[in-house]
Amino acid sequence: MWIVYGIFSERSNAVPSLVLPIIVLAGPIRGGYDMAMLRLIRGDDSVSFDDLFAGFSKFTSLFVTFLLYILAVIVGILLLIVPGIILLIALWPAFLLVMEDDLAPVDAIKGAWALTRGHKMELFVLVLATFVVLIAGLLAFGVGLLIAGPITQLAWIRAYHEMRQAPEGA
Repeated sequence: MWIVYGIFSERSNAVPSLVLPIIVLAGPIRGGYDMAMLRLIRGDDSVSFDDLFAGFSKFTSLFVTFLLYILAVIVGILLLIVPGIILLIALWPAFLLVMEDDLAPVDAIKGAWALTRGHKMELFVLVLATFVVLIAGLLAFGVGLLIAGPITQLAWIRAYHEMRQAPEGA
């Protein structure tokens, strides 16, 4: 209770002090979570809670990938919003490319751009569908997000899986 009060009180420094840990941990946690979801999509039933933290084995690469991803999206948003949305859609597989192919951060960003080439409109439709499902989860007193979040994430990971399975140049 005191934690929640501390975060939302007027005199609190809690929100700024949460930003740094989020920036530092977001990449590795995202990498582990996405890889666990990808294993589920591929039929691996041995996924466990520990797999969510597998990204910490590639901490530096995922941290730098996160910084590059966020920097690119922010610059894109500053360039009239639409480029930011395009970059947000085009570069999201970078974390999986680091985890799965052991790519360096810059190579993962380039690989994500190449992987999503020709799929950006389909992925934009997935963004809209994700938005609708998450709003529906939010309208269910927020508790629906516990279901809507993982379901939408599985949809994105499925899209990645299908793009990786597509023949080159398709």
